[in-house]
Order: sequence, then structure tokens, then C-alpha cells
Amino acid sequence: MIRYFIALLFGVSTFAGAAAQSVRLSARFDSAAIMIGDQIRLHIELERQKDVRVQFPAWADTLTRNIEIVETYPVDSTPAANGMIRLKQDILVTSFDSGRHVLPPIRFPLVIDGHADTVATRPIYLDVLTVPLDTTQNFADIKPVYKVPVGWADIWPWLLGFGLLLLASALIGFGIYALIRWRNNKPIFRASRPAEPPHITALRELDRLRGEKLWQNNRTKDYYTRLSDVVRTYIEGRFDVMAMEMTSDEILDGLRNAGFEDNNLVDRLRRLFSLADLVKFAKAGPLPDENETSMLDSYLFVNNTKVEIADDRENAEETAVDVKASTDGIITGIKNQE
Repeated sequence: MIRYFIALLFGVSTFAGAAAQSVRLSARFDSAAIMIGDQIRLHIELERQKDVRVQFPAWADTLTRNIEIVETYPVDSTPAANGMIRLKQDILVTSFDSGRHVLPPIRFPLVIDGHADTVATRPIYLDVLTVPLDTTQNFADIKPVYKVPVGWADIWPWLLGFGLLLLASALIGFGIYALIRWRNNKPIFRASRPAEPPHITALRELDRLRGEKLWQNNRTKDYYTRLSDVVRTYIEGRFDVMAMEMTSDEILDGLRNAGFEDNNLVDRLRRLFSLADLVKFAKAGPLPDENETSMLDSYLFVNNTKVEIADDRENAEETAVDVKASTDGIITGIKNQE
């Protein structure tokens, strides 16, 4: 019995010595004392042989009742001397209780040669200090709220934000306007009115078209397309009717809604647009007299509906006089042919 006890005691001592040689463990704080509420790191360093398995503790919110854990950092592994492996871990702690606090031994379970055991750190002391109070001085009253003067550094972020808000609102508004114009098949930017009166432009284009002699060169479709476009453009500028986007009947209805009541000119327009539609869409072949009459109807409509503006620019008036003189001669020639 005594022999068995001696053998068992010798085996335990041998295993404890093997554990001490296979594992080295240390723990320390950055400093032995801190001010109350300050933070400090606990450094844990463990060296083990490669065949030794060690488990670090699962840390909770506190190390002790007076020492709280703020943050736990991961375990770092690096090679060490004599074929050992060094494991390091830092723990950020704090304390809000003044006095001397002891951190008891921290135990690490391990397995050596299939045998379970533990190693532990030594107790560590941490002094938590408070700010000393000067009891010789009287208590001071609470100071009033101090108003800090407002400077440019305080104002410019608000101005920048307000400017960006206005810019964003303008862009959103323009996007909505552009979308509506696009869905209605209208240009996003309205075309500016010409500097000269609409009848000046129309008479000049009619004069140019007549001089090109399109229908005389078997280009009747181009002739009526150009002729109807000139009249439609004039109606838009003169009566503010969107004639370029309307059918022939819609143009006549738009003129009546605009207060135009000259039935003779309305009939001439109807005849012009009807013949132009037949030529463009039905490939009709009008007679030469009908081609000249369409030009005559266009001249008569423009000359009888034009509005003279008293404050037109001098060059526009001179252009109007020249165009009127040439077109009056054309109209007279066409009437003689009739």
C-alpha cells in the first residue's frame, strides 16, 4: 500500500513538472495604478509546446466585481524559442471603484499527453485613485451658460446646404417640366420669336419658293410641302395657333377660336390645305392654274391678315416694303391669268 502511494505521488509530481516545463504563463497591467474611470490594458502571455493544447477563458463583462472589461482583443499566435508557440491576448479594462483591487489567478485548462490539467496566473493588484478634494476652499456656484459668438465657420455650412437645396429643387422642377414637354411631343425649350414680324418672314419665303419653280420641274410634292409649311409657320406667329402640329381642319378651327372671321380667306385656306393634302398623301397631280392659285391664296392670306407694328426696327420696315412691292406684282400677274 505504501509502495502504491509513493508511486502515485511520484507520478503526480512528474506530471506537474512536465506541465511547468511545457507551459509558461504571465499576466500584467500596463500600470499598477489608474485614476478612477480611466482605462488600462491587461496583457496575458502564454508559451506552450506544440503538443500542448491550451484553452483561453471565455471572458464575461467583468474580471472581478470592481474591474470591468471594456474590450477583448483576439489571441495572437507567434513562434517562440525552443520550438514553443507564444500566445498573446490583451484585455482593455476600467474601474469605477476606488481602492486597491486584486485580480485573482486566471486559470487556463490544458491537455498534455492526454492528461487534463490547468495553469494559472499569479494574483495582480490594481490601485484605483480618485481626485483629491481641497476641503479648505468653499464650494463654487454653477457658472452660467456662456454664449459662444456666431462666426463664419458656423454660418457657411447652412448657406451651402440651403443653396444645394435650392439647386436640387430647380433641377427637379426642370426635370418635371422637360418630361411634360417631351410627353406632349413639344420642344423642351420654346423657340424664340423671330426679331422681324411673321408676315415679313412669310412673304420672303413665298417669294423664294415661287422663284425656285419647283412644280414647273415636276417637284409638285416638294412645292406643296414647302408652301403649306410657310403658311402654317405664319399662322403660328400671327395667331398663336400651333398649326405645325395640327391637321388642316384643326388649323381652321383654331383660327375661328382665335377670333378670325373672314370667310373668304378661310375658304382659300381650306382649298390650299385640301389640295396640299391630296398632293402629299394621295399623289394627286394638280393643274398649273391650281398651283398658281395656291400661291395666290397664300399671298392673299398673309397680306390681308398681317399686323403692322409701329415700333418695328427700321431694317424690318425696309424689308417689308421690298417684299410687299415684289409680291404685289406677283399677285397682279396671277389675277390677270385668272
